[in-house]
Amino acid sequence: MNTIKPAPSTLLHLLWGISLAFWLTGEAMSQNEPTFKSVTANRAQARYVQTVSTAAKRLTDELDRNLKFVLQSGALEEANQINEAKKMAVAGEAITVDLKRSGLASALDQYRDSLEAAKGQYYRELESALREVTKAGDLQDANAIDGVRKTLEAELAGGKITGKVENGLWLTIGNKQEIWENKAITLPSNKTNVSLEGVLLLTGKARTVKLRSAQAGGSERLRFTADGKQYDFEMEGSHRYVTITPQPGSDRIRLSLGDSVSANEYLFGPLEWSINDGSWREIPLRSLIAVQ
Repeated sequence: MNTIKPAPSTLLHLLWGISLAFWLTGEAMSQNEPTFKSVTANRAQARYVQTVSTAAKRLTDELDRNLKFVLQSGALEEANQINEAKKMAVAGEAITVDLKRSGLASALDQYRDSLEAAKGQYYRELESALREVTKAGDLQDANAIDGVRKTLEAELAGGKITGKVENGLWLTIGNKQEIWENKAITLPSNKTNVSLEGVLLLTGKARTVKLRSAQAGGSERLRFTADGKQYDFEMEGSHRYVTITPQPGSDRIRLSLGDSVSANEYLFGPLEWSINDGSWREIPLRSLIAVQ
């Protein structure tokens, strides 16, 4: 009998939502058909479900505990906010309710960090599975894995996605825009505005991330801004770079490069990174996401 599988955009929340419901109610449930044929992908999915279910259960327990005190104090508005946050956790969503109760701050931060870390790990593990099934010639499973992987990309990017998810950064030169695929480019004169924007997906637990252009002719024209903060250049030999400290628990950096006031750089790219003071490597295209 044929079964209808959910679309990739709802698949992530549905899978672990079922698992969480089972955990919260303690009721038995039958085994569902595996989402993928790939053993690697299904193992990655199981780890993701388990991690997010644990984080959601921990948060909902804390929300319930606080809700009792709030109801006893008669604070109806705050009680409704906590209840709305609980619905978001059960749905596998980021908590967007502005909860003022200081006792919930730690639990909310822990849930957010766990959710992002789980998505980052799932994304990376699905990449390995995608390579395996593609080499094996299983087009159907490859497309299924890639669909979930792109959904994860969009959620990790945390911004407006440019239509379908595309790897790279938005390159704007004057009034023209295109996807830049991390290749060396020649820039126009500094009379023409140039900018690069997007999201950098991190791998592993990154404490520091150094970024630089592999080629740079003239003084560095494109200044680095990460998560809203502009960084000053440092020197390593004759090469300039910036050192970025990612936000705690984050698997991404929102990156923006734009013109400085007085610079005449005419060559740029590709971007390279050094994670946790490791060796310099060209940033793989899959780690760049074009968002506005």
